[in-house]
Amino acid sequence: MKKQDSAVDPSTAWQERLLAQSVERFQAATGLAAELLPDPYGAAARGPGHLAITTTEGLPPRIYRPLVRKVEQAEALGALKAEISACGEPALLVAESVKDGLARQCRELELPFLDGQGNAFLKEKDLLIVVCGQRRAAAREMGARPAASGKAALAPGARLVFAMLSTPPLITGTSKTLQAASGVAMGSVPGVLGDLEQQRLVRRLGWGKGCAVPNWGLLLDRWAADYPRILRPKLRSLRFRSPGQGLWWKQVDPQVFGGQWGGEVAASQLGSVLVPEQSVIYLQPEAMRLGLAQLVKTQGLRSDPEGDVEVVEAFWNNERLGLSSATVPIPLVIADLLASLDGRNIEAARELREIWLRGVES
Repeated sequence: MKKQDSAVDPSTAWQERLLAQSVERFQAATGLAAELLPDPYGAAARGPGHLAITTTEGLPPRIYRPLVRKVEQAEALGALKAEISACGEPALLVAESVKDGLARQCRELELPFLDGQGNAFLKEKDLLIVVCGQRRAAAREMGARPAASGKAALAPGARLVFAMLSTPPLITGTSKTLQAASGVAMGSVPGVLGDLEQQRLVRRLGWGKGCAVPNWGLLLDRWAADYPRILRPKLRSLRFRSPGQGLWWKQVDPQVFGGQWGGEVAASQLGSVLVPEQSVIYLQPEAMRLGLAQLVKTQGLRSDPEGDVEVVEAFWNNERLGLSSATVPIPLVIADLLASLDGRNIEAARELREIWLRGVES
């Protein structure tokens, strides 16, 4: 029996199978010719090779960079839209299954996609392809599917990556340094770093030398897409209605109450032209009693599940990370904005992403 090559990345193998099946089913559903072209420089970090689709006989094919991702919740689509926009070339999402509700959201966001069932959406100035209602592919056709991103896709992994993104110099620290900053269990750190390395999101430099990030933008994009699925649902949150016309936040210093602005208010204070319609305050865990009570009382907030103010318990410790700003770190602001699926917020997130990347890569 031939020994399996230990260097083969099972997640890469799964991507290749999904791409091949998606192309095959797209051709069957549309009658268009489609072909996967290998990347001459090897597997790219954003996806293996390119996809060539011939929409008009006699004309050159349209070339796309496929971004193979797991998509389960609509909140992740904003981050994917931003990632595609930042790709620098035409790109599209390839997923195992884009269900009807998510497909509708993709069409509204003009987010191109193919899935393993044959569903698709491609829209350009002179092109519109919509395929919907294709039945789910049999599990045996796909083969065993590995977890989308292993330990990095669990809450401790997301908290560890957030620590790196919020304080980039931590990336060169030891596992003990990363554990102390993020607050995750020491035993979780090696597994998360190993998972990130397998995905080519970090590169370990050797014993005691920490890591390097080959592409900060990609690490940010992955985390922003994962945050609403992995961390956000686990956080304690409360909603309130603000008095007046929703401009109450202009006179409020959230740090007085043990908190920081997130979302739209944070974006406006970080230089975006966005005019906030919703307010998010992240309170440190120790402030969720006294600080919250003082905030509600002094600002005249009323409990309302549909209100314009959301108070969320922070999942990090400002002191551990050395944070002291009135706004949460920019990566979290970006994730908040993208998860809203609001076109204004997605544009603001794109602006903040460029600002953040210039700072971290300089």
